[in-house]
Amino acid sequence: LGLRAIRLSLKVLKLLETQIAAMLRAGAHGNLRILLPMINSSNEIHQVYETIDKVVRRLVRKRIKIADPVPDVGIMIETPGAALAADNLATVCDFFSIGTNDLTMYTLAVDRGDEQVAHLYNPLHPAVLRLIEMTVQAATKSRIPVNLCGEMAGNPRFSALLLGLGLHDLSMSAPNLPRVKQRVLGLKMSDAKSCTKHIMDQSEAEQVAAILDNFNSLE
Repeated sequence: LGLRAIRLSLKVLKLLETQIAAMLRAGAHGNLRILLPMINSSNEIHQVYETIDKVVRRLVRKRIKIADPVPDVGIMIETPGAALAADNLATVCDFFSIGTNDLTMYTLAVDRGDEQVAHLYNPLHPAVLRLIEMTVQAATKSRIPVNLCGEMAGNPRFSALLLGLGLHDLSMSAPNLPRVKQRVLGLKMSDAKSCTKHIMDQSEAEQVAAILDNFNSLE
């Protein structure tokens, strides 16, 4: 809610230019992508593109080896505003990454660090799921990759739901990989889609949880 992420980068352009220069130089030695955090508007993306162009010209003049071509630029979808504007944002970037931790927190106005309201934090809230669905649909429409990160990605409880929403690229910590992989390998995509369709018709998080947990218990 404050001066952080892309807001800080665009306010302190020297810092952003230094970071971009480092990434461009690193890109000369291996593949990388640039991911922009806390994006809410296409204007913010265009400002980053302008900065990248400026840094590229400077490094080329100095004959410093950089990534060729320039790395893809993607954005984090971690606010309701970004998810609601995903159709537009998908036309001006190369990929999406859905950050479920922040997306859930901002959608529900719940600070997980506040013990008085932490119990209200629930990624299965229908509002959160609809924002994820909208984002995936926007990415699919514009034919750009979309992945999902956060606690949902690394929890096998949510695997069927995420697959059913159209997500096939999940980012998680290494210790979670075996459990999620085992769960995914044990799923039939048609069953996951059917379960997810039923879930998306619900209006309460408790109903969503009951349907998902019942599905998981039968698999």
